[in-house]
Amino acid sequence: MSPEQLTQTLASRGIRPGTLRNRIKADMVWSSLIRGRFKDSLMVSDRAVRTASGDSADGKNDGNNFEYQMRPIVLVVPRGSPAATVEMRRKEAEALRSRVQSCDDANTLFRSMRNATIRDTVVKTSADLPQPLRELLDKTPIGHLTAPEVTRQGIEMVALCERKPTSGDTPEQRKIREKLYVQKYEARSKSYLEDIRKAAMIEYR
Repeated sequence: MSPEQLTQTLASRGIRPGTLRNRIKADMVWSSLIRGRFKDSLMVSDRAVRTASGDSADGKNDGNNFEYQMRPIVLVVPRGSPAATVEMRRKEAEALRSRVQSCDDANTLFRSMRNATIRDTVVKTSADLPQPLRELLDKTPIGHLTAPEVTRQGIEMVALCERKPTSGDTPEQRKIREKLYVQKYEARSKSYLEDIRKAAMIEYR
């Protein structure tokens, strides 16, 4: 929506734009206050995560959690290009995949190409990535490129530079940790609000 459309929609429901802005501002300030004031008590321990997940392992990696070092690659295709142009670049990307056996190869190749770019190294863990991408990276040999994908920018691939086990949260543990954090945050927020209300003095004039 444009600002004007949002204003009209709110007005049709009897809500003034200023009221919504004040509510959003209040929510942001309150969230910052709770997170800052009760930071330590809101932390979720690894033990709590393991207990909630039913995992008895003492924080050890289960073999399904990795750290990935990647370099995104884009073969640029101008927006509005005909399907034939997109398909031609996709076939070009497929041909280039066989020439890359390491991230150094990818860097040398794509930095010298026109209408192509290779970005800086990105480091992510399994918990940071959506499941389809995790599965794709787990099947990709180190130093090779993932299959080309058509996106808004053009034809995109990823050069997998390194994949190593890590002791951080697995995707499932990350979800559990976030859920436990929200539960603690909401309980602390409710309790603190009740304390403030009890101590508040309201004068009616």
